[in-house]
Amino acid sequence: MKPATVVVSLPITDLDRSLRFYRDGLGLETADVDEGIIAFELPNLSLFLIEQSEYAKYASRAGVPSGSPAAGAIIISCAIGSKQEVDDTVARAASAGGTVAAPPAEADGSYSGYFSDPDGHVWELVHNERTEAAAAQ
Repeated sequence: MKPATVVVSLPITDLDRSLRFYRDGLGLETADVDEGIIAFELPNLSLFLIEQSEYAKYASRAGVPSGSPAAGAIIISCAIGSKQEVDDTVARAASAGGTVAAPPAEADGSYSGYFSDPDGHVWELVHNERTEAAAAQ
């Protein structure tokens, strides 16, 4: 399999709140908000935030039982170019209404920070020697 693009779709409860969190709080740019779906184009990934009732339509086509997947059932991990960027992004997430489990810290050779968006979707931001080298290229 060689996908042309990868899309992650997350169910959300409040379209406006999620738009404010991701666009205004985290600084992600969106070109499209349409019929209960917000689309963010990130490097090598499209992130779709889909209002719950609309998400349920897509999920039922794929045979996903009602109420699944639960918030927090996945962790969206992002390689980040510096410790400062991890700190800054976690702080922005917190001030935009996200929940931070603990402040960013060193663990297992990486510097990581975790936050949840207003719907409970977990994000991991990771900085280590590999992510620093990739950011420098």
